[in-house]
Amino acid sequence: MSQDNSSSIDPSTIAAAKAEAKRKAKEKTIKEKETCEGYVASGINRNVTVQFVYDRLTKLGCKPPDNLIRCLDCKDAPRVGGFGAVEEIYVPSTVDNSSKNKKTNNKNDSSCAQTKQDIDKLLAKQKDGGAKLRLVPEIYLCQQHLRNETHAHEAMVHELIHAVDMCR
Repeated sequence: MSQDNSSSIDPSTIAAAKAEAKRKAKEKTIKEKETCEGYVASGINRNVTVQFVYDRLTKLGCKPPDNLIRCLDCKDAPRVGGFGAVEEIYVPSTVDNSSKNKKTNNKNDSSCAQTKQDIDKLLAKQKDGGAKLRLVPEIYLCQQHLRNETHAHEAMVHELIHAVDMCR
């Protein structure tokens, strides 16, 4: 009885297909980021509503940093954007003075935002006296969920209003 190997796929073909899929996914992510960053720039430079809210921040005394609005790969997170990140400020203990005034930002630049679970852990740590928390103003747009420039600008305005509220 002869064995028919025509139905088996060569492992090198599978590896090549996986590499090609990974390359295409990376290219797509890069393109989405470039598009999103273009939307942000056009919003800041040409959209009157974005400019109005941005200007309002300045007039309230809150000068927005240059990188206030960032484009991130949010994976499968079901959102277009968000505002704020929780920063942990360690409370120096009497035993360990090496962490005195140490600040860390517990957000991962490669992810969209902190999860509710992440924030709940930080809140529990603060409740136990192990840390102090503060909200850091930051706006992120989920680059793969933006439908078009108008959608991006609407998201920017929405998140900038949160920044104005925080500034007051």
